[in-house]
Amino acid sequence: MIGRPRGFWVIVGLLLFATVATALFWIAWFFIPNSVRASDWECYIVFEQAFPLADAWMAIAALIGAIGLWRRKDWGVLFGLLAGSAAIFLGLMDLLYDLEHGTFAKLTGESLIELVIVVLVLALGPVVITYLWTRRRQLGLGG
Repeated sequence: MIGRPRGFWVIVGLLLFATVATALFWIAWFFIPNSVRASDWECYIVFEQAFPLADAWMAIAALIGAIGLWRRKDWGVLFGLLAGSAAIFLGLMDLLYDLEHGTFAKLTGESLIELVIVVLVLALGPVVITYLWTRRRQLGLGG
């Protein structure tokens, strides 16, 4: 059995982090809204409330990817790549909205959370994709 490449557990951890962090964000959004909402503008709330289904897809893909990688299945690479791509897409949607509407002009605790989320998904998506793609032959060990 071929060993796992260096950084393997970091990538699995990032995929699991994406799953848990996404779930926690939406729990907070609906049950403790003032803790994560960067604005109380109606257009911001309507925009953000269009994301739960897409975020759920990313989180589920990340979870399946993490499980597949841990179990040494080639579909773990596929779902990890899908999760990374979804993270980039969602991050770009958020970033464009935030820049167009001045979300970061006044750094409050909530807008700082928004900024951290955008930076994380736009950084971690490419990291996961690059790692998985460049090591796909080493990682795709199962059937």
